[in-house]
Amino acid sequence: MVDTIRLYPPAAERSDRTLTKQVQATAYDNIAKAAGLTTPFEAISVEQTPTFLKEPIAVADFAVGVVGAVGTSAAELAQARGLPGQEVAVDRRHAVMSFNDGMYHYMNGVVILGGEIMVPVNGFYQDKAGQWMCFNGAYPHLRDGILKYFDAPHDQDALIRQIAKHDAAKIEADFAEMGLCMAPMHSHDEWLAHPQGEAMRDLPILTMEKFGDAKGRVLPEAKHRPMEGVRVIDVTHVVAGPWATRVMADMGADVISIRNPAFPFLYPMIFSESYGKKQILLHFKMQKSLARFKELLKDADVLCWGYAPGSLDRLGLDRDTLRALNPNLVVTHVSAYGPKGPWSQRKGWEQLSQTCAGMVVAASQGRPQHHLVAALPNDYATGYLAAIGAMAALKHRQEQGGFWEVNAMLTRTAMEMMALPHEPEDAVPNAIEADAKYLVDQDSDFGAVFTKLAPPARLSKTPAFSATGPAVNGTHPPFDTGWDAFHPSSGEVTHRPTAMADKIYGFLAGFGHEDIMLRKE
Repeated sequence: MVDTIRLYPPAAERSDRTLTKQVQATAYDNIAKAAGLTTPFEAISVEQTPTFLKEPIAVADFAVGVVGAVGTSAAELAQARGLPGQEVAVDRRHAVMSFNDGMYHYMNGVVILGGEIMVPVNGFYQDKAGQWMCFNGAYPHLRDGILKYFDAPHDQDALIRQIAKHDAAKIEADFAEMGLCMAPMHSHDEWLAHPQGEAMRDLPILTMEKFGDAKGRVLPEAKHRPMEGVRVIDVTHVVAGPWATRVMADMGADVISIRNPAFPFLYPMIFSESYGKKQILLHFKMQKSLARFKELLKDADVLCWGYAPGSLDRLGLDRDTLRALNPNLVVTHVSAYGPKGPWSQRKGWEQLSQTCAGMVVAASQGRPQHHLVAALPNDYATGYLAAIGAMAALKHRQEQGGFWEVNAMLTRTAMEMMALPHEPEDAVPNAIEADAKYLVDQDSDFGAVFTKLAPPARLSKTPAFSATGPAVNGTHPPFDTGWDAFHPSSGEVTHRPTAMADKIYGFLAGFGHEDIMLRKE
């Protein structure tokens, strides 16, 4: 029963957590400096509710900083477009719960999840010298490539035997050449001394760069929402990129999400991140589809790109070509390892960034086997950072013009969290009785009621919300779907506090998804 659980420590017990507040301020300040935000952390109202994570990493306090920056970047863009100044508030527990957003998504009360990640090829394995590595084959072509390389069936015991015959350094080199996904395990200090860690350690948490001074597109005054009338093209997959554009849609952007019909996808994640977007299918290897993409680019404000490093260039859309098409475009790149260093062309995943940057080593202390942080902090935080960078670049573009490039990087995000001091606390497990207050219901066009986590960045005058419910890939016609005419909505919020709390099946109770890797150690 609820009354037998001490759900939240009294406020008096939390008010003197000086280090916690300092860490939150540091996290925010580093983001604000990188993005050119002017709002100080002290202007953000923070409710110091407890985390549900047990790992000795400052994930919850970093979440406060990044979600706070989502709020202030939106508020500053809104003010640059003529809307009044407003207050930004963050609930610490709500913020860190958003790092597991896809786990709190329900249709008519039933959780929407899939098992694509929980397969034997995804996990921690040792080479012949005992070096630990993490593999990810969540997509069929990645899974099949790994199994073929090791000449193994999709069976964990067989993989353990086969991988133990190989050398980690050779696996790493071969996988990089083949476009397969793995990362050797490092402590945080080891990673900082690694060539890729060295290449990334001096980068800001997100990078922003301006090219030229063209002033052909200036956003008109906004009437209700920070990003109303902002045209965003989403060409991303998995979590971080789609989350970035979901955040932008929640701030009022007109988002067209483009998927490749021949590319695999993780349905539960795509569905939870589709709110507020138009979903079209285009295959860029077909000239008609590529031409349609270029047509959309000409009038876009933001392109969020999240496919393999170099893939945009291989389409013939390098920086110079994009600038010629649209000299005021903001291009936001979402990647694992950023634009510099020996790993800059490698593909990556949340689990690989946790492994190489030291998060797994830290999270595994005192546990019987290797352990991932029980959320997707790099994915969701990097998505937030990409959205922050896009909103900040749009604000700067209003004043300076130009073509802008933004880089948000999973592993740089992991490095930021690992660099923050952690103040020990007793984690309070998720429970529907206590945490339903963070959930909202939203109707769909086809009659189902969807329950989801409310947007955690709380703006007093332009609240974040999704104008439309979720949609599957290809819902909208690819060649007839275009930009909305600029006619701002009323700004009326479309969701409501959940009435489904006592009907929900599959609520993620406890301390997060404590491990999504299947393996034997």
